[in-house]
Amino acid sequence: MKTPALLAVAALATALPLAAQTPVYTLPGETGGTFTYLTISQQVEYADSAHLAGTDRVLDEAVVTIYSNVARQVTATLSFYSAMEDEVNYEGPLGQPGVLPGALAGYKPSDVPLWTSGPLLFSVDGDGTNNLNLSQLVFSNINTLVPDDVFWSITFESISNYSDGGAFGPKLEDGTALQPTGAETDPSRFYVRGDITDGEWTPVWLTSAAPPTSTLSIQLTAVPEPSGVLLVAGGVVAGLLRRRRCA
Repeated sequence: MKTPALLAVAALATALPLAAQTPVYTLPGETGGTFTYLTISQQVEYADSAHLAGTDRVLDEAVVTIYSNVARQVTATLSFYSAMEDEVNYEGPLGQPGVLPGALAGYKPSDVPLWTSGPLLFSVDGDGTNNLNLSQLVFSNINTLVPDDVFWSITFESISNYSDGGAFGPKLEDGTALQPTGAETDPSRFYVRGDITDGEWTPVWLTSAAPPTSTLSIQLTAVPEPSGVLLVAGGVVAGLLRRRRCA
């Protein structure tokens, strides 16, 4: 009995191994040496931009590197937003003074997230190697199709043994020096929203003490869009059918 071509495609697609995770944006968290971090307040959302490598990708996992001077319990939410043009003329530079702004310097996060993790509880370390005190917050099973240009945000709803403005926050990296995969960031400009901004996205600029092309440390991995896997399976079956006709 001959197997219909469509059924053969479906059968082969289910038989194919799951696509491996592919880095689409990487800023390594553990680089050693001196570093700085973004000083944060609780209940405030901090957003940074990224231009992702590849196409037709489904985000699978995100890893955010956090600095903390002592061991703590933190409740954090990670979200992703599409990029929309920011039509407000702000006083001040698009990025760090003297640094060429990135391609997304004129854009801000959309109002509604593409995906959000919801509040998740994490434990962060105290003293680490060379007193780096770095921990990685891993957000898995994102399973969301995202465009090339995205904003991602982190919100800390609660942090134990912490007062706003203390020694805690996402690690700041020098995007130019590290050359992240698919890198186009907005040097030294981030967006925040919360009670202090009346719920609106507002840009912030870092001081000169930060790396000149600062970007928050994150690693994003993805798997190909499911339709792409089906196209691969369809191509394999088509090749098999051609071979059968020629035989």
